[in-house]
Amino acid sequence: MSNINSVKKPSLLVSMIPFACLIVFMLLGVLVFDSVPQIPLIICCAITAIIGKLLGHSWNDMEESMIKTNSMAMQANFIIMIVGCLVGSWIAGGVVPGMIFYGLKLFTPTMFLFLLPIICAIVSVSTGSAWTTAGTMGTAAMGIGAGLGIPSAIVAGAVVTGASFGDKLSPLSDSTNLAAGVAGVNVFDHIKHMLYTTIPSFLIAVTLFAFIGLSFKNSAVADTSQITAILETLQANFNISPLIFIAPLSVVLMIIFKVPAIPGMLGGTIIGFIFSLMQGNSISEILHALFYGFEIASGNAMVDSLLNRGGMLGMMETISLVICALCFGGLVKQIGCLDTIIAKILTFCHSRGSIILSNIISCIAMNFMAADQYMAIVIPGQMYKPVYEKLNLHPKNLSRVLEDAGTLTSGLVPWSTCGAIYFTTLGVSAFAYAPFHFLGFINPIISAIYGYTGFGMKALDESKPIAKELSVEDYLSDMNETTKDAAVNSISS
Repeated sequence: MSNINSVKKPSLLVSMIPFACLIVFMLLGVLVFDSVPQIPLIICCAITAIIGKLLGHSWNDMEESMIKTNSMAMQANFIIMIVGCLVGSWIAGGVVPGMIFYGLKLFTPTMFLFLLPIICAIVSVSTGSAWTTAGTMGTAAMGIGAGLGIPSAIVAGAVVTGASFGDKLSPLSDSTNLAAGVAGVNVFDHIKHMLYTTIPSFLIAVTLFAFIGLSFKNSAVADTSQITAILETLQANFNISPLIFIAPLSVVLMIIFKVPAIPGMLGGTIIGFIFSLMQGNSISEILHALFYGFEIASGNAMVDSLLNRGGMLGMMETISLVICALCFGGLVKQIGCLDTIIAKILTFCHSRGSIILSNIISCIAMNFMAADQYMAIVIPGQMYKPVYEKLNLHPKNLSRVLEDAGTLTSGLVPWSTCGAIYFTTLGVSAFAYAPFHFLGFINPIISAIYGYTGFGMKALDESKPIAKELSVEDYLSDMNETTKDAAVNSISS
């Protein structure tokens, strides 16, 4: 154990070193050397641990903090594994193919820009992946848009808007489960709370696309052959009927009746298992899909790309990233970097609204600096969690902000993982489509407005009001006097 009298509180400059290293190593690793984010994170953990030793912290204390921080996300990691099983069973059972099939049937060329984000949202909710949606439905939409004479930037913006919306509200999404896990809330409660900001934002975005689409109503007839080919392939490989909606309806009912996330996801997986048997799959094939993911060779590259996914094993990369990110978060928290930075922010941001706005800005900045949406969820989540508790704000307010600003703005950053995926699949840079990714702009603004007005904010202790202001002294009130004095001195230095 560290001797509390020998431990130094980091200055603001020292507190920024781990984050500066994170930015440099993430950008170099991911963009220059094509590395996975886990390796730069481990390097940053090592650098942070060295700083901690120089400040007087013992390795045992730092290791314990990493373990403790990760233990808070164990439920989220477990849910992410179950989600992998659920996705595999839902694809094998024809649930996901059926939802995509009926979604594509809504498409009409005359309503292209109005329907495109809605269809992409349906596909994204079904698969839990914005990237997969962009690579399949998005790719087809780019060809249709070209046939209609619509600029590719506008079409790409509509695709990213719809894909991001669906990914954000899907219980099958790893980022949705991660945000809930970092904040420490039930994923279904998290999704319900996001409706306050996401639904109005999406309606505004769809309305804007509808108005833009009016100027292209007399364009050339679209080539919908790609959509037709997808529909025919889905029908040829799955028994599709309206019965498939029993599965997503069951998830909606679980959200309404506040079923705990783990039994809720397991229940959805069991339903998928039953549907898989009805599709004619053997038990061994279904078990293979639960662990390794669903596999199909339909002859249609888009359908194969859309459906060859899921499985517990497919989620392990995400879980390893979460573990590494939370190790870094636990370290910077243990050695005092987060307290110093938050306390400095509170010297400028006293009101509830300005604090939430600073949280939103932190998420957006992390997307631009670390080039990864997971970092934009984990790091600000670690930083602001105690602040929300001090304000008597329920953690689901934090998880919502993390998605409003962290998940949705990632697609606006050309050099981020999201920006790179969208550029690869859609052939349009974020520099071009960003002005038309309306959801990425509107959602953070609405979230900030709620922060200032208090609308849609849930109290942690409902017997007490939500605080309207928080001072540095209030934030540091739980510290002992020695540590508090050291923190105040480090901020003012």
